[in-house]
Amino acid sequence: MRILVVKLGALGDVINTLPLAAVLKQMPGCTIDWLVEPLSMPLVSSHRAVDRVIVFHHTAASAFSVIRTIRKTRYDLVLDLQRILKSGLFTLLARTSRRIGFDRKRCKEMTWFLPFDRIRPKNPRAHMLDQYLEFAKHLGLKPGFPVWDIPRTGSLPVPLPNTYVVLNIGATKPANLWDPERFAELAQKIWEGLGFPCVITGGPADTSRAARILACYASHVSNLTGQTTLPELVEVIGHARAVISCDTGPMHLASALNIPLVALFGPSDPRRTGPYRGRVIRGTAPCVPCNRKRCSTTECMRSITPDMVVSELAKEIAVENVIRTVQVGKKLPGKGTWRPGKKPA
Repeated sequence: MRILVVKLGALGDVINTLPLAAVLKQMPGCTIDWLVEPLSMPLVSSHRAVDRVIVFHHTAASAFSVIRTIRKTRYDLVLDLQRILKSGLFTLLARTSRRIGFDRKRCKEMTWFLPFDRIRPKNPRAHMLDQYLEFAKHLGLKPGFPVWDIPRTGSLPVPLPNTYVVLNIGATKPANLWDPERFAELAQKIWEGLGFPCVITGGPADTSRAARILACYASHVSNLTGQTTLPELVEVIGHARAVISCDTGPMHLASALNIPLVALFGPSDPRRTGPYRGRVIRGTAPCVPCNRKRCSTTECMRSITPDMVVSELAKEIAVENVIRTVQVGKKLPGKGTWRPGKKPA
């Protein structure tokens, strides 16, 4: 069976779609093509479940090139996971006898009118990863617990401390950002209270915010803002002791890599777009959740304090320490010795 997955968008959306690709790949003789935009392409192109990547570059010439490519191949199934008019049109133009999309309530930009098969209506507030896995269930598959299989190289792009905490300071939506001065205070408290140096990550647009952090506190802080490719960021996060992030793609990356995570949430609903695993600190304000991209006050994000974050980080690391101890079969205080397959005493 040859399948075309149409998932163009943001890094977090693509990361949350990878478990669906892994489930689809379990079908006998399954070949998966994935239509994606350049930002997330490195993650998709090296994934074991994906056989071919088709890249859309946001130009008319690229659109015609994509259409020619998907018209040359006969697909058994095309999945529109983006829910917008652009993805719907690509899905409509693909050569296939079966196109599947979200139900009408969850479609955007009136794409519900396109002549696709529709999955059953479900809770639109459910986590997006679970909503994507509904496509597998619609096809009669049993997903089980999500498996991301994020591709890894195993090598850090630059020398870093043996143990560090990542502070991912960027966010696509300005309303999701946390003040640089608070990140600086947080870095100091992490070092003084927990003994971990910090590594700042973010895109090129976040370099000025990183400079503000370093102007307040530069000790025991490494700055990689705007200096990593996506595969390099995977390794920086994958080697971290923990990650603290606003609501943005690298937050989902940390969750997918199973790194201890504290996510800072304000305008958006973490039940739907938060990390699939990890801790969430949700800011408080009368308007939460407003889902706005911009805000003049950012009251919800300002309600999150560095002390709150350090407290949750310490809890997350403590839990991870117990898990690591259990995994190697060491003796836990009051719990006896545990190994996989054996219940704690």
